[in-house]
Amino acid sequence: MHPRLAVFLTTFMLLFASSSAAVPLASAQDTTLRVWDQFTGPESEAIELVYAAFMEQNPGVTIEREVITDQQMRQTANVALGSGTGPDVVYYAPGPAYAGVLAEADLILPLDDMAAEFGWNERVATAALDQARIDGVLYGLPLEIDLIGMYANRTLLDQEGWEIPETISELITFCETASEAGYIPMAFSNNPGWSAFHQFTYVSNNMIGPEAMDALLFDHEGRWDTPEQVQAIDDFFVKLRDAGCFADDVNALGYDDGNSLFYSGQALLNSTGSWLLSDIEENMPDYVVEYVPFPAVDGGQGRYWNSGLGSNWVVSSKSEHQELAGNFLDFMISPESARIWAEVGNTPLPVTLETEGLEVSPLFLTVLDVLNSAAAGESELGYNIDVLVPAGFNEVMQSGFQAVLNGDKTPAEQAADMQAAWEASIADGAGS
Repeated sequence: MHPRLAVFLTTFMLLFASSSAAVPLASAQDTTLRVWDQFTGPESEAIELVYAAFMEQNPGVTIEREVITDQQMRQTANVALGSGTGPDVVYYAPGPAYAGVLAEADLILPLDDMAAEFGWNERVATAALDQARIDGVLYGLPLEIDLIGMYANRTLLDQEGWEIPETISELITFCETASEAGYIPMAFSNNPGWSAFHQFTYVSNNMIGPEAMDALLFDHEGRWDTPEQVQAIDDFFVKLRDAGCFADDVNALGYDDGNSLFYSGQALLNSTGSWLLSDIEENMPDYVVEYVPFPAVDGGQGRYWNSGLGSNWVVSSKSEHQELAGNFLDFMISPESARIWAEVGNTPLPVTLETEGLEVSPLFLTVLDVLNSAAAGESELGYNIDVLVPAGFNEVMQSGFQAVLNGDKTPAEQAADMQAAWEASIADGAGS
């Protein structure tokens, strides 16, 4: 057993032994709950600890864990759940193309009743729950959530006497100044093209705001070819390009190579997700790095952090232990579990977590503070667009944004093509 794991187990066994909340389920004695998850590395250590704590709280319950890769799970979950001999609980990808397929086949339970029973609507960040819904019905309980924002090398910025840009106009001026000083202002890289999804997510959410983005993605209210969306595309893919914000070979530069420019100090800003946090801490020990929301666009609704949901917990409709499964899911987002995920798995959950005494880095604490604010309803998170739209829409984004960067397509043409792809997807029943 990992030494840190042993320490946490001892701590939480004592906690649960003294907690009035640690009341075992009367119907859960001598019960095996079969769980499929995808966790490896530090995440595996964290989930083993969480499972052990749940079993300690519920004597007689055994969690039978099976680790299956995401790709294998997508190939086998449908058959396993349909057979009635599969797992009780599965950690599965959200969205219409994944959990939505299971929901359409009645293989997983709607969780709205559980959400009401356990108070998830009040405890979990709204943006996370929204991404776990299929046609307005909650089918999954979110666990991991990524923030999409912008890293800044504070050490080098202070050395040069520069501030982190807060608006697109400031960013344009910053890029011109930084490039003249010999830096690559932003580590944006777009080979094979998916990184542009996130860049559009920033400017689009900041332009129309989370409420309008929610309506567009989930209720199909709004359009992708409005003047506001055209401006959002122009702001990032044309104005920032022309200001020298990116490397000259941005469409040929791979994601890892772009990140390396930031690690080495050649690039000063890196607009990407919180999934890179551990790599930044490992590769930049001599730099102070800050994480901030992407700059606001002129005429937009504000400056928002954006969120992207990883996989979520779903419950088999054929499970004989649905009550126990509900208590298991609730424990997965408990303060005890959230603390384990933060300190052992370096993974944030979309719930509030008391940070006093928490053993995490300052950079990770930034992410936790943002999620605490969102889960408490004190701030809004925008939506990571590419994980919530059909494949055809993403294909148009991928090729189209590369063409705009190359000067082969106008922002208005790209917006029109995106709207056409959106309408085609809705007509085919592939929309969110």
